[in-house]
Amino acid sequence: MLVNAVTDTHSLGNLIRDRRQALQLRQPDLALVANVGIRFIVDIENGKETCQVGKVLRLLDVLGIQMTATSAPIHSSKRDEEPELEIDDDMEFPNP
Repeated sequence: MLVNAVTDTHSLGNLIRDRRQALQLRQPDLALVANVGIRFIVDIENGKETCQVGKVLRLLDVLGIQMTATSAPIHSSKRDEEPELEIDDDMEFPNP
């Protein structure tokens, strides 16, 4: 299994392009299989920022790429405590 760090849209685009080419897929073929437009494939491979996460995830699935998220550990003495909720007595809430 190959592990690539995806730290920005350009590294994601490179990953998608490299995998598509390794699978010998043309951009129009990938667009058809992933049910996205060719322009979307071109844009994502060029590192264009997009908020269309669903389409990106669909592309990754079609290409057989699994994305894993990792979180840095939280170092805090209050980690296991309940968060404190501050309520201002002068706050006004709309009537339901």
